[in-house]
Amino acid sequence: MRPIQIFAGEHALSHIKRHGLKPTDIRVIMGASGGPKWFVLSHLDRYLVQHWLPEATHQVDLIGSSIGAWRMSAYAGADPLKAIEHLEDHYLNQRYDGKPTVREVSQSVHDVLDGFMRLDDIEHHAQRKLHIVSARSKGPSALEQKHMQTAVFTAVATGNLISRHSLPLWFDRTIFHSDGGQLPVANWDRFRTHQVTLTRENYRDALLSSGAIPVVIEGVRSPAGAPSGLYRDGGMVDYHFDLPIKPDNGLVLYPHFMPMLKPGWFDKPLSWRKVSADHYSHTVVVTPSREFVDALPYHKIPDRKDFEKLDNDTRIRYWRTVIDRNQAIADAFHDWTSQGAPIDDVEPITAIAR
Repeated sequence: MRPIQIFAGEHALSHIKRHGLKPTDIRVIMGASGGPKWFVLSHLDRYLVQHWLPEATHQVDLIGSSIGAWRMSAYAGADPLKAIEHLEDHYLNQRYDGKPTVREVSQSVHDVLDGFMRLDDIEHHAQRKLHIVSARSKGPSALEQKHMQTAVFTAVATGNLISRHSLPLWFDRTIFHSDGGQLPVANWDRFRTHQVTLTRENYRDALLSSGAIPVVIEGVRSPAGAPSGLYRDGGMVDYHFDLPIKPDNGLVLYPHFMPMLKPGWFDKPLSWRKVSADHYSHTVVVTPSREFVDALPYHKIPDRKDFEKLDNDTRIRYWRTVIDRNQAIADAFHDWTSQGAPIDDVEPITAIAR
């Protein structure tokens, strides 16, 4: 069984054919929304911060939404390996008695965040530029009453079913970025996009808002320096990302949970809604293989429904098993790149994008 699958866009494929893939090629690293799905990648994260980031003497832009933003924040810090280990430990060991309230889940999220992030890390963003994506709610989507949120987000999902172009009526994209950070995006999409510089005053709120899942977690009100309003999970706008991120002098590396790319959170159940392959022309996507996932307990990677379906002890054992086994993903990526990144092991991005 081969533990990983590798996909590459047209430009990235051409580069790998000629040069292989090395740390010095990477200008952007992306992290997707997905909550505990991350547990299938945590050893690959360890590998990258230990062996790839130190080799990059150039600026690397780190962009993420929700748990992806938290992972990229760990990448950007003074001690990224320790931060990843602490994030993994605190997220893994969440415990709830019965069905938790929004307040209880929100407090748990605060505790997880406090377990790995440090405000002083913002002083270490000189070369690793962090970009945290949040969704600024508009109109009724800014309501906090749970029963109202359920009705509003049902309407949002219905509009998105017809067209993703309806989402900018409900959300703006806000990117909190390290001072001097600049994503290589020539043309943004229909979402109004606010660029806000990360400071000690808004760093924590930016991370909290990026993971504030509607109905489940409290939104964040008006982070310092950002347009006023209620901020929610960045996956509402950018779940797996559908932006033309194309560095002039390098590639994008995307450690991802699965061989599937969806633009937004509301697109998850829509089999026909995929990202643009052209937007991924410079991107190398590394995912666990279908065979690897099928061999896991329950034949799947972790997800948020595990909180509901499994008791605390069973869930934690399952997630820990996935963490232990995902060392094979990091080993497989190391083996592939050490062998010169054979192009025969790479599939075109069109296999998972349109």
